[in-house]
Amino acid sequence: MIPRRALLATPLATPALAQSWPTRPVTLVVPFAPGGNVDTVARLAAAELTRHLGQSVVVENAPGAGGTIGTERVARAAPDGYTLLVGVESPFTISPFVTPNAVRYEPLRDFSPIGMLASLPLTLVGRPDLPANDLPALLALARARPDGLTFATSGTGTSLHLWGEIIARGAGVKLEHVPYRIAAQIPSDLIAGRLDLAVLTITSTAPLLREGRIKGFANSSLGVIEDLPPLASLPAFAGVEMLAWQGLFAPARTDPAIIARLAAALDAMQAEAGFRQRLGQIGMTPWRKTPEEMTALLRAELARYQAVVRAANIRAE
Repeated sequence: MIPRRALLATPLATPALAQSWPTRPVTLVVPFAPGGNVDTVARLAAAELTRHLGQSVVVENAPGAGGTIGTERVARAAPDGYTLLVGVESPFTISPFVTPNAVRYEPLRDFSPIGMLASLPLTLVGRPDLPANDLPALLALARARPDGLTFATSGTGTSLHLWGEIIARGAGVKLEHVPYRIAAQIPSDLIAGRLDLAVLTITSTAPLLREGRIKGFANSSLGVIEDLPPLASLPAFAGVEMLAWQGLFAPARTDPAIIARLAAALDAMQAEAGFRQRLGQIGMTPWRKTPEEMTALLRAELARYQAVVRAANIRAE
């Protein structure tokens, strides 16, 4: 945790600074390695923010520990608007409960939310020869098997893992989690029948679903995507939505005028057809939220995921 005295000792931006900001390049810290969805969205956002702010916005990757290293770095940065975080759901709303001894920041205390960049639904998919063709039939199959069904994800304590646990507990079925260190292996193992199910993002599964190489059962949004019904279509999950998301955050106590300018730039950027089209090309959807709405989302997700982690006794590998 960051000592409160250290936070209080950090000077606030003056009104004059807020009006002239930015006078030098702004850094977007991405807490993951280059090349993934988070990095791609960050670089799209950096280019657009450069245009809207009239100052260079550059991306810096700081991977490690499931995104918590880069996230902590921004929590400790000066609140001057020059170091920002492209944050995702796992380090903010899951890691504090799965790896509490390793997370040295508090999401609601140490960050100022600015706005969302994009969201991505999760999908529940299965091997092609699984004897079920829709979600009710799949859950009935799981109930009929004493040992349950296996489901793979990209790792313990990820949002994908927790969505699988939410499905299992809400439906009263047994699903055995199989974490993979190399997520790219999951589709091939699923197609080969070495797994029953997998929870993956829509970007990973959409091509395979269109080709009929895997079966699709549900998505985690509130609407139909790629012909997959929402999990919320079942009464036990009414209103339940769980998205992978990417948002922009500043260190706590950043001048409100800087936050407001950044939020306005994000809003303008997301309203542009070109930005929305480029996100769509990588399977992402713009997700417009105000700083206040982001804070409410964080509170809700922290409460939900803490309950799931405790009920399923999830601990880091």
